[in-house]
Amino acid sequence: MQWPQGSEEKAMRDHLARELLGVCMTALQAYGLDHTELIDLAGKAARDLGQPSNRATDVLAEALQLGEVISKWGEDSAYLDASGRPAVLTISGRKPSFATLVNEYFPKRSVADIISLGCRARVIEKVGIGKVAQLNNIVLFTGNSFLQLAHSVRTIRWFLATANFNRHVDPEYVVGWPDREAHVEVSEKDFAEFVRIVRPQISGLVEMSNRWLCRRAAHYKNPRLKRRAAGIQVFVLRE
Repeated sequence: MQWPQGSEEKAMRDHLARELLGVCMTALQAYGLDHTELIDLAGKAARDLGQPSNRATDVLAEALQLGEVISKWGEDSAYLDASGRPAVLTISGRKPSFATLVNEYFPKRSVADIISLGCRARVIEKVGIGKVAQLNNIVLFTGNSFLQLAHSVRTIRWFLATANFNRHVDPEYVVGWPDREAHVEVSEKDFAEFVRIVRPQISGLVEMSNRWLCRRAAHYKNPRLKRRAAGIQVFVLRE
């Protein structure tokens, strides 16, 4: 069915579209963008419609790969000090050095780029002259603006793809992709308790889904078989 039909539906569509754009722009203001910058970026985005942009995917892939660097740094004996902790590494020079790790996991990137990435992600810091130390043993999105913004872009893209699929589904013949929600007005104290209770449930569901998907993906023998990212994403919300 063609949509919208008639002037009333078109007016409602336009109103909802403006509201969606407003929600996104208001959220972006929290990242330091002012009104003028938002208008400029919105114009550029409108002019670039239809052109692929995967910067958010690239940022998140880099974060995942950076996590591999940090893991090896904390597990491989060559990169540990006498106490068994991640050693302070020289940036360049003979193995073990930070450059050795970078070349293994980021062969096409400069060491300086990865140091900058690691500092922004707050997993490494520069110490002394020509050395780096490990700050954290995991790349956390929480408290990290640039990773959270990239994560938001991908989340919105995935959710809108699901919504677009479901809006074309004829419920008499096809079951849509699952999309459920639960929300009630509660106190701050009850919200905190809800987060505590639901956290392990969400983790369990995501881990189970990831194991199932990974097992299935491992069975594919034909490298030419078309595959696309699929899965679930769950988050706690509060207005």
